Amino acid sequence: MLYNRLYPHFLIAFAICGLAIPGTANSSKKSKNLLYEVNIQHAATPPVLDGTLSKNEWKDAAVIYNFTQKEPIEGAPSSEPTFVLVSYDDTYIYFGIRCFDREPNKIVANEMRRDYDLSENDYFEIIIDTFHDQRNSYYFATNSLGARLDCEIKTEGTHLNWDWDGIWRSAARKDEYGWTAEVAIPFQTLRFDNGEHLTWGINFGRFIPRKREEAFWSPISRDDDFNSSGKYQASKFGTLRGLFNIKHQSRVKIKPYAIGGAEKNFVADNPIDKETDVGLDAKVHITTNLVADLTINTDFAQVESDAEEVNLSRFNLFFPEKRDFFIEGLDVFKVGEQVSSNPFSLLFFSRRIGLHRDVETFELKERPIIGGVKMTGKAGRYEVGLLEVYTEDIEYTNLNNNRFKVPKTNFAAFRIKRDILQRSSIGFMALSKDEVEGGHYNRTFAMDGTFNFDNNINVYGYLAKTKTRGVSGGDLNGFVEASWGSDRYYLRSSFTDIGKNFNPEMGFLQWTDIRKYNLSMTFSPRPKFLNTRQTHFSYDVEYITDHDNELQYRTFQPGIFNVFNNESFVFVGLTNYYDRVPDPGFFLGPALIPGGVYKYNVAGASYSSDLSRKVAGKVRLGAGSFYDGPFYSVTLSSFFHPGKKVSIDLNWNWNRVDVPFPNGEFTTTILAGRLNYSFSPDLFVKTFVQWNDFNKRVVSNILLSYIYRPGSNFYLVYNEEWDTGNGVDVANRTVLAKLTYLFSL
Repeated sequence: MLYNRLYPHFLIAFAICGLAIPGTANSSKKSKNLLYEVNIQHAATPPVLDGTLSKNEWKDAAVIYNFTQKEPIEGAPSSEPTFVLVSYDDTYIYFGIRCFDREPNKIVANEMRRDYDLSENDYFEIIIDTFHDQRNSYYFATNSLGARLDCEIKTEGTHLNWDWDGIWRSAARKDEYGWTAEVAIPFQTLRFDNGEHLTWGINFGRFIPRKREEAFWSPISRDDDFNSSGKYQASKFGTLRGLFNIKHQSRVKIKPYAIGGAEKNFVADNPIDKETDVGLDAKVHITTNLVADLTINTDFAQVESDAEEVNLSRFNLFFPEKRDFFIEGLDVFKVGEQVSSNPFSLLFFSRRIGLHRDVETFELKERPIIGGVKMTGKAGRYEVGLLEVYTEDIEYTNLNNNRFKVPKTNFAAFRIKRDILQRSSIGFMALSKDEVEGGHYNRTFAMDGTFNFDNNINVYGYLAKTKTRGVSGGDLNGFVEASWGSDRYYLRSSFTDIGKNFNPEMGFLQWTDIRKYNLSMTFSPRPKFLNTRQTHFSYDVEYITDHDNELQYRTFQPGIFNVFNNESFVFVGLTNYYDRVPDPGFFLGPALIPGGVYKYNVAGASYSSDLSRKVAGKVRLGAGSFYDGPFYSVTLSSFFHPGKKVSIDLNWNWNRVDVPFPNGEFTTTILAGRLNYSFSPDLFVKTFVQWNDFNKRVVSNILLSYIYRPGSNFYLVYNEEWDTGNGVDVANRTVLAKLTYLFSL
């Protein structure tokens, strides 16, 4: 076929035109620990980013090839050849990508929006360890539509900041041989040590969804990927050499904004509130790797509403940070128990700044940010973080018709970490919250350590203390966990001790005055039946006592998670609960669950189809006893990708509760839909509508986002909320336009 005839000629053409001469990557390893290396050189002619690999533009580039599979056949060569060209000039590092494909009509490309999940597309990824410290790195990915997805990676994948937005460019196109892409990453976007000669860690990956094939240049083994973070482990990267005299060309970036719009509150029957405002964010490169961010009169109009959820437990729900100012470098402040999407403890939680939750009704109120400064970065073996933010005072009447005032408040954070050994670190953090009026204050101090070893043994722990005005004693929190994993086995255990008066007011905490023990075990064979790729047999135990060692809460969770070769999956599991509810109890929806001991079981099952298809879906079912009554739950999710520009997601969640207490028989329903239309990777419109019949409201959000030049944005936002308690009545309506412009000085 044409592909087979042309592929050898492509190799010959690379050699004839000299592309392989400047710095071809090593094609084999001399030993297990010798990483791949590539030597690059300065480009005489920078490439024009149009997705086409022009011979003249890439003639000075080094060539990388010989990708190795992690899945489905570990250690085998990639089934489809992949070539990477690398060069640089004074401003950018450039990557040219050729992904051959024998069946180009089967290439999956249905997402082009900035920062959206590409995991069900054919995509290519670039991961760069700019400090060459084998700990932290930057992630960039693109597909055949030129989409851009990026991430900050900390501690070899322990923390992934997908909300980080770097400024970079890409272009791509499909052809009869597969697809090609060109990527240009400004050195200004990256942080690195100064030096005449720079050495970076680097790796490249390619994903082919119809084969569920993952292949990497510097190989990643299945044992490396036991916790799905193998490709983020910078200690497994290859080495890039040849960067000379690279410097940040601009030390100051200023991004002012202007906003205009109007809001109408129909419930209070207020007149239309017109809004016009200005503010700015600034970024100052103190050194090439130490950056200060400043914000004045901060606005977050473009941030999407939180997803509606019904809380059917006595623990708090966790909502992630979405605001730009806090996102970059946020991971440096992460200290706490963070093994799930709903962490048990997090000493610094940035949503405590600028947002206030009413103590009676749990309404979320925005607190205007007067201004703030943040500095994050690395100096030698030290990583540092500084944060100081002032919030304005607010007065409001809550849903219970009670009047509240929240005074002006200063929030401050200091963090320092030091690299030790080959892949480990120790650190210290101090947090301070001070109300300007009334003299209330709260402090948190913590020391922590992370120890990662080459045999996949990981140990993490911290010791923290809080100080609150008028409170003394019982204010300590300690945590330690150890884990080990391979492709077939995984074991994790942890212990937490939280004092009665431990009170991190700048953090997120589920419980106090407890000791908590966790044990997780997983056995993951790869049986050869029913098109199975891997089956995970798991058993998790959580055991919580008070400080008198009296049992308060306990769960046993056996489960089976079966992943098929097309990455569809089936899960079945059971959770056995013991819950000692303290007096006077807690509200489960409209029902008051009184204090006492409750023992119950909830069984669950879920299925997901192959999500790379144009039509896909998930279903999750739950049933069992629940606080002495029956419980049923159904969640249905559907995903439609009729073309490369359109995606439609629908989600329906239904819960039925019947506990033997007043108001204990009720149902909850949440229906959510999201429609996305992408005109280009830089221009899209998104509609998000949620109906929560439990809270009797419908919330809608329409956002048009346009990146009209790198780093500069235009947003058009329309929000509307309906009250569905007695019919359907408009409660609030907002229209806003926001324009930002990036200046580099």
